[in-house]
Amino acid sequence: MTDNHQYETPAEGTLDWDEPLNRNFERIDTDVEIRDTDASRSNYVAKAGAKFLATDTGNVYLGEGGAWNQLGTIGAGGATSVEGDGVTSLLLQGVVVAIGRNNTAPQSVDPAGTDTPIQDALDIVNAAGGGEVRLPAGVVEETGPIRPYEETQLLGLGVEISKVSITDRSADGILFDRDSGTSRVKLDGFALNGPAGTQPTGVAIHHTNRDTQDLFVGRLLFWGWNNSVYRVDQDVGPFQCRHEQLTIYECDAGDEDGLFEFRSYYGPANWFGTIAAYPSATVSGQNTTVFYSRGGTQTVDYLTMGGSAGVAIDQTWDSLLEFGNVHWEPTTNPTNPPAIVRLRGHGTAVIDTVKHVTGVADYVYELGFDSFSGNAPNRKILGPYIELGAEADITSNLVNLAYPVDPDEPSLYQGSPDDVTVTHSEGATGGFRALGTAGTGF
Repeated sequence: MTDNHQYETPAEGTLDWDEPLNRNFERIDTDVEIRDTDASRSNYVAKAGAKFLATDTGNVYLGEGGAWNQLGTIGAGGATSVEGDGVTSLLLQGVVVAIGRNNTAPQSVDPAGTDTPIQDALDIVNAAGGGEVRLPAGVVEETGPIRPYEETQLLGLGVEISKVSITDRSADGILFDRDSGTSRVKLDGFALNGPAGTQPTGVAIHHTNRDTQDLFVGRLLFWGWNNSVYRVDQDVGPFQCRHEQLTIYECDAGDEDGLFEFRSYYGPANWFGTIAAYPSATVSGQNTTVFYSRGGTQTVDYLTMGGSAGVAIDQTWDSLLEFGNVHWEPTTNPTNPPAIVRLRGHGTAVIDTVKHVTGVADYVYELGFDSFSGNAPNRKILGPYIELGAEADITSNLVNLAYPVDPDEPSLYQGSPDDVTVTHSEGATGGFRALGTAGTGF
């Protein structure tokens, strides 16, 4: 009998020596990792529990009764860490793995033995000068909040494979609140689930103290938060933060300013690739504003939404915004929003296009007065509106000029003057130009 795997050895003189050997061979198919090129994977039987490592791509697969399901990729993203069989083996055991920069071997934290397995692992890598925390397949429960240190990474195997579940209803999910600020953190490849239910929760990602610098967020999924999913508090200014793809399901921020809230009055450039938001109104009974900004600079390439998404973009004070394609497709709005895009105050805003598939709004764009800062809606560029579905409806007009625009800081609309309704009572200023007839002034 082998020491590590409990394989059977035929007894001396036995006549049925083939039976234990055959059982051993069956176990070898799952105990011993298969190594070959990714293209050769189909040459092997994907028995339940079998492990396959693609030697050319680094992809790791687990057999599930006939199909090879990818768990992740060793060395993905160019990260430097202690790699190899040790990490893969630990992840297959369902533990959280801490790979410290100055540690000679990965260390594991068993979620069954602590209420804070992820924070425990982050503490380990922080003590080792930074490093990575790897999440296994399945759900890891964490009391919360998770507080990253600088030079740390939290990496899962994919948003449908690795899932973090915050169990304390009042706790935030990932909290940036260290007195020294937090720099060079990476979050990627997992779902961050809130407590859900019918009561308020904490915030999924919350910047509350000092500044966060050089945060990189790859692909994350948010579910079950009855609050904002991304909030920057007043007097906090994250900068040079990059977010690739964020997806939101069944989150209700109807009582808050938005799913994404930049409450601070300042902040250098932050970038978002794709935000896909499908909120719910089951707790608040209200539409959810998707992206709210009071200050700072934010660029969003693609903003797409459904569910109870009401106002897509709400700009106030002196925030600087640039959005590419805005895709509005709500299906469960309790009320019709006054506009899909509301631009108030004197901060610049560029909206490339608004695509409308379902849902009803009074206007596509509203240019309004910001009562908080006392500023008119200046320096906006409004892109064309594209109606794509029979269930899409605008009840009033495309543009509502609700407050006069300063002619010294004009705003432009890439459409016809007939699309514009002036609802303010003051006279024409010429500060708003419709380019459909080469710059008709209002």
